Amino acid sequence: MPRTVLEVDHLHALGALGATCFTDPQALFDQGLGLLVRQLGVDRAVLASQAGGELESLWCVEAGAERPGGENRAPEPGLGFCPEVLRQPAATLVISNSAQDPRWKAHPGWQSQGIRAYVGAPLRSSGRTHGVLSVQSEAARVWQPSEIALVNVLAALLGQALEAESLKAQLAQTQAFLELATAVVEDQSMESRRTGLPSRRFLEIWCRSHLVQARRRHEVIALAAWTLASAPCRNEALKQLAASLRGVDLLVDLDRDRFLLVLPRTSRAGAEVVLERVRQVLGPVPVGATLWNPLLEPDRDAPTLEPAIRRAQAAEPGGVEGRVPGDHDGTVAWSMLEPDRASFLEKAGQW
Repeated sequence: MPRTVLEVDHLHALGALGATCFTDPQALFDQGLGLLVRQLGVDRAVLASQAGGELESLWCVEAGAERPGGENRAPEPGLGFCPEVLRQPAATLVISNSAQDPRWKAHPGWQSQGIRAYVGAPLRSSGRTHGVLSVQSEAARVWQPSEIALVNVLAALLGQALEAESLKAQLAQTQAFLELATAVVEDQSMESRRTGLPSRRFLEIWCRSHLVQARRRHEVIALAAWTLASAPCRNEALKQLAASLRGVDLLVDLDRDRFLLVLPRTSRAGAEVVLERVRQVLGPVPVGATLWNPLLEPDRDAPTLEPAIRRAQAAEPGGVEGRVPGDHDGTVAWSMLEPDRASFLEKAGQW
């Protein structure tokens, strides 16, 4: 049976993708999902990963918004019917019109996310299912066999790449944890001699493992910085504050009477609650705060939290030099990265 023009077009596009050498799996995710959006004319293509028993969006390309360099990552693209694929991982889920299909018209994929047409293929590798590749359309459509085959072929390719990327990330995280444990044992500079709090050196090693995970999950980190002059009860108050934090939080002594509070997976609203506790323990200390955002420059490509730390310190009311305790009323000043500013910074770096 002769192949249709559509099938040949899909094969040419797939062949072009296969002929490209990808040293970075993220570039393969970008190009693979972009190929699906272009070839199938869908609204979006989503790569979802199953980690720790939860399904989360790892990569998303929207129609008309394809950009290289990782900008296609979206904080919360709709997973649609992806959880249903994992419930029946032996087959590809094909939906032509969820609004009229009795099986799906009450599903959140249609009711909340407005997805009418959907194809979801399980990502399988090494005998297990660890994610879903899906294409989603807000308009009803009849899927051609060649279109479903294209999604399945890309799912097989991206599934292997996703497994390799996951193993690499796990290895890097394990190595960073081992370095941190070794450094704690061998290097006394991991702890401030003056306050007993973790030092900047500790924070640098902490970033090696935690920022990798935060970037993969598109999680923001709240940072708060303040300057607190030495006083008889200062160290005890700082230890009391550290003891009241969550296990994932980190209170760091940056030296020169400067301190940094790191709050992983915390929004601005959540950080405000914690900063109220800071005021209760330390008094009306002026605080500069920001959010580290893995989707925006300069945070996106920085290996540490340094750009965000500088933003938080620069936001401290009255500056960070020569402050007299009691001059301020505990004001919290936020310095936030705006998307427009992030785009400008990225373009400026290319000029």
